[in-house]
Amino acid sequence: MMLNHDLKKEFQVERIAFFSDAVFAIAITLLIIEIKVPEVHGERFSSAEIVQGLFALIPKFIGFIVSFFVIALYWVNHHQIFKYVVHYSPKLVWTNLFLLFSIVMMPFSSAFYSDYWLSYSAVPLGFYVVNICLTGFMNTRLWYVVSNPANKLSEGLTNRAFVSYCKARSMIAPFVFLLSFLVSTFSMRIAYWCPGLIFVFMMFLKRYYRKKHPELFIK
Repeated sequence: MMLNHDLKKEFQVERIAFFSDAVFAIAITLLIIEIKVPEVHGERFSSAEIVQGLFALIPKFIGFIVSFFVIALYWVNHHQIFKYVVHYSPKLVWTNLFLLFSIVMMPFSSAFYSDYWLSYSAVPLGFYVVNICLTGFMNTRLWYVVSNPANKLSEGLTNRAFVSYCKARSMIAPFVFLLSFLVSTFSMRIAYWCPGLIFVFMMFLKRYYRKKHPELFIK
């Protein structure tokens, strides 16, 4: 009887993880669907016109690349969290659903931001920043729910430094996008390139934790 109960719990946890993987996969696929093949009108057109059409898509491609790696970052985080989950609860399910809600919003907010980045309006960037911040907050919240011993949802999450590192890493993207929003108040063009700082901050965060907690990075 106990074995059947444990198997049922394991099955339910796997269902949550598989459903989440599907949502991440769909969201990351929808990003590229937003980019259409450039239209060149007329029966005869030159290579220069095609290249010009491709250049017009550069903002969309940049938005796609940034959002792809942001979603990928949170998928890796999500995968890392569920390695330790052995039980489930309504709190876990709903926290996970709110995270997935913010993920499926990403293709729209990314397209909105990419289409209007040269409009010098703070609204598209602000919408995208809110989406990223919600994602980061819900990912951090998921870490808190899973790692809290009182919730009895995980096994093996005894290293608090590791949990702290994962929480900090999940907040890097929101921090960088908030920074880009502040930069946009005096230069939209500079703000557009700020997301590249995500990888810089991740590198420094890893270096900091490697120095203070080298045991976290021993394979």
